Amino acid sequence: MAPENPPTGVVERVLHAFGYVAAHVLFVGAHTPEEVVGRLRWAYRTVGVTITDTTTVDERELTVFRCPYRRLGADRFGAKWLCHEKLDRVDDGYVTYLAKHRDIDYQRPRDCDAAGFCSSDSCYSAVTTMDASGRCTSVPDRPSGGRRSER
Repeated sequence: MAPENPPTGVVERVLHAFGYVAAHVLFVGAHTPEEVVGRLRWAYRTVGVTITDTTTVDERELTVFRCPYRRLGADRFGAKWLCHEKLDRVDDGYVTYLAKHRDIDYQRPRDCDAAGFCSSDSCYSAVTTMDASGRCTSVPDRPSGGRRSER
């Protein structure tokens, strides 16, 4: 499954490929949303992310967190450039791997600004299963094929 906004630059393609390859190791033996989200939370903590809330809503495993890199490079490249324009390409590799090999829909990190259930200085991600047609089983407004909606 390809990301909705495929990486266009060389750096973005390399980061996506790194995420896809790393996913083979990170998710070895993880076959359920609960197992996958446990590995993701470990990975978040490993890179210095602070998890502020975890919950299950409508069969979706949600993780709310604060990224210490959120404003890095903002003065030169724009707000959230590093997290949302670069590091998310690694998550896109995870999205591709999980959809293709595990039938799991990983909705990579997105801003809480419009979510309504977490503070605007945080981000959240969600993990759930997909049905046989590649459609997310618990979020009816998501398109099929493991694709994400924009933040």
